[in-house]
Amino acid sequence: MVTAGEILKNKREKLGKSLDLVSQETKIQKRFLEYVEADDYSNFESEVFLIGFIKIYSKYLDLDTDKILALYRRSYSSKKRRESEKKKNSKFKFSDITAPTPKIIITSLLIIFAISILGYVGYQIYKFQSPPTIAIISPEDNLTVPNESIKISGTTTPNTTITINDIPTDVNSEGYFEKEIKLKEGQNNITIKGKKNSNNILETTQIRKITYTPIVVEEEQKQETEEKSENKITLEIVGTAAWIKLDIDDKNKLSEVVQPSKKDFPITKSFYLITGRVSDTKIYFNGKLISWKNTKTAGVAEMRCNIVEKTIECE
Repeated sequence: MVTAGEILKNKREKLGKSLDLVSQETKIQKRFLEYVEADDYSNFESEVFLIGFIKIYSKYLDLDTDKILALYRRSYSSKKRRESEKKKNSKFKFSDITAPTPKIIITSLLIIFAISILGYVGYQIYKFQSPPTIAIISPEDNLTVPNESIKISGTTTPNTTITINDIPTDVNSEGYFEKEIKLKEGQNNITIKGKKNSNNILETTQIRKITYTPIVVEEEQKQETEEKSENKITLEIVGTAAWIKLDIDDKNKLSEVVQPSKKDFPITKSFYLITGRVSDTKIYFNGKLISWKNTKTAGVAEMRCNIVEKTIECE
């Protein structure tokens, strides 16, 4: 019979992922991954933690979580049944032993009953006086992240109230919990507390130290972008309409008769202007009037300008 561990191991090897890589990306310790793949469940303190690890591992490998859990439960019950049959076959045969007297039977039953009562009461007292257990799945401690929020996830014993940074967090029937926590720039101390519903005096606390370092655009790049986007030229036609040809950054923007008006154009490196009425055509760079190089007061004129270190140079 194919087991849950075999399916997980085969899928991981098919994807070419090492246990070290899986451990790093799922935040599950490597030894627990090895136990799961080997179907060795005896090394887990609680079945709640084991099921939580199987769920996370299955989702990570893009497998059907319900199917994997079903295989786990079936293989786990088969293993328990084989152990039970082994114990049954190893029992001594009592057929030749003399049958006990009624007095011995009654005395034995009373002793067993008393031991059972004492054991049950002792176990309940132990549970009541023991703080809950918390296993943090993600994130690992002393982690540095570039994002302003992080997901905290883990498992705990049933009937436990969990708070993360004093914010109540839902816990499902299997003891799994998760919460998205916003971070401030720098080091963040995330405190996870667990209290039993039956005894809220005893609590378990775990702390994760997370450093938030946002990705910052280099100041020079920002300045360069601002410089490129802030330059503009302004074309103004006054008096009478004029035929205009205007090229900006080697791209034609106008080739037509322009009525008296004023219009802005963004510019990065250069422009070329031809006008049919030089006396009625004005051109500005970032609000500053550019003078025509020729001395003509009427007729056709042209101008070619380049931006050099935040200034305009014209021919």
